[in-house]
Amino acid sequence: MNTDSSTNMQHVFEGAARYFSVLSEPARLKILHSICSEERSVNSIIAITGLAQANVSRHLGLMYQVGMLSRRRQGNQVFYKVADQMFVDLCRIVSTHIDRRLGQDTGSADYFGTPDSPPVALNATDLFANPSREKETTSV
Repeated sequence: MNTDSSTNMQHVFEGAARYFSVLSEPARLKILHSICSEERSVNSIIAITGLAQANVSRHLGLMYQVGMLSRRRQGNQVFYKVADQMFVDLCRIVSTHIDRRLGQDTGSADYFGTPDSPPVALNATDLFANPSREKETTSV
């Protein structure tokens, strides 16, 4: 491999690492799920995710900055939508894989929807929650 090719691949690896680092935060996955099928206002995202306004705003800003989301302002409200469908597809693939590895039937394949259908709203507290911890909280 020549030096130019190696340097180009280094840029690709760094870009991929940035993408994965954005997806490494559960709150961002909740936000992504809330808008993966339609544009939503910040207030709507807060209501759906149950996250604090400051957290949602911070995460939305980062997700927008890396090109995951696009936004538009209407009056005093800001609306966000997924700008790069690849993020939703990647989350769907990983979620389905984790679901199968854990041997659970959480419906994760539908968590982020499919290209032809919107996501299913799950009652589970968090798709990536520790299954043994989830059992502890539900058996009380």
